[in-house]
Amino acid sequence: METYPKQVDRRVERTRQLLLQASIAVMQEKGFATMSIHDITDRANVNRGTFYAHFGDKYQLLDVLIREEFYRFLKSHLPPNPQWDRKTLHVLIQTVLEYYSEMRRRCHLPLVNAATFERAIEEELTRLVLSWLQQGNNDRPPLQVPIETIAQVVCWAILGAAVKWSKETTSMSAEQMANDVLLVIMDGVMRLVPNIQ
Repeated sequence: METYPKQVDRRVERTRQLLLQASIAVMQEKGFATMSIHDITDRANVNRGTFYAHFGDKYQLLDVLIREEFYRFLKSHLPPNPQWDRKTLHVLIQTVLEYYSEMRRRCHLPLVNAATFERAIEEELTRLVLSWLQQGNNDRPPLQVPIETIAQVVCWAILGAAVKWSKETTSMSAEQMANDVLLVIMDGVMRLVPNIQ
């Protein structure tokens, strides 16, 4: 396998970051819908070919922006070695709530395609939760439900709560909402509503 000098990798990464930064600036000025590849490359002072060497189109660039920003936000709030436990799951839920609230406050959500935003966040969150659930999976008895389904349902619960909570003008804090969502996820409906069969 051929290896490349670190300088090339740094230059490639620097150019990629330049394109991402330029796209953020252009998006804030023009909005995503009217932003063009030319606007981005002009702002970054690179040619169109350089853009296409990094991204297939502006939608792929948007997907990368969303995922990287979400990842940085999670990383800044989660413990260094996160895993599946009540405390870490609570931090995760509260962090996602705060992320959605911040995105709404910064007015980025109306500037981008909401479906692209939610799909990217859902995929990243599911990947994270699945990795937590898979830690130590060999020590557990067989599950009644596939672990991927569990991760997906947990993520839907977190994201559904985040979307609804961020849209409402409620006096419920992110911490209280995180407590409620955590209780439902960890303890389940049957324990919370005992008369349900």
